[in-house]
Amino acid sequence: MRKGYIIAIAIALLLLLGIVFAVFTNNRDNTLDSNMIEDKQLAEGQDINNSTVNTVETSSAENDNILPSASIIKKTYYKGCDHLIREIEDVDVELVNKNEEEVKEKYPDWELQGYSREEIVLYKEVEGFCNEHYVLKVHNWVIGIYTVDQNGNETLKQDTEIQIQYLPEIDIENLKKGIYVIGDEALNSALEDYE
Repeated sequence: MRKGYIIAIAIALLLLLGIVFAVFTNNRDNTLDSNMIEDKQLAEGQDINNSTVNTVETSSAENDNILPSASIIKKTYYKGCDHLIREIEDVDVELVNKNEEEVKEKYPDWELQGYSREEIVLYKEVEGFCNEHYVLKVHNWVIGIYTVDQNGNETLKQDTEIQIQYLPEIDIENLKKGIYVIGDEALNSALEDYE
């Protein structure tokens, strides 16, 4: 009788193992099916709750629309002082994916000199004087930066932290007379000479 009892327990254990295996395999298949359904829904632009996911459509075809990494070069010619000022800025978000005609509409006062997906070059001429005429002078025992208008009037823009007491006598004499520079790069270069 003991032999029959052991066989019955063995059969019961095998059946139990078979049931556990079947349940585990079924749950695993359902999980895989669920993941596959989620992947398919996401690929179709839906999330798992059946609401639409925001997507950005792109085209592999070549076009001439502006890229988000593009830059805008603005060249302004000032007739009064005969200077050309060049400024570079990142493209406005509202211009991304726009074409050449839409750029012209956005900048009606500018001449479009160059256009590509990566770079827009704009140009205009204006009467008057540019705002990059400077004179460096002694002010409150430091070097002061003055702007100069088209009539030669000087206006203090700011004081630097460069103290004149540590400069050679010739530099101090030149600063008392005033050192004229044109352009932001020239201004920065001149100030570096005194640091």
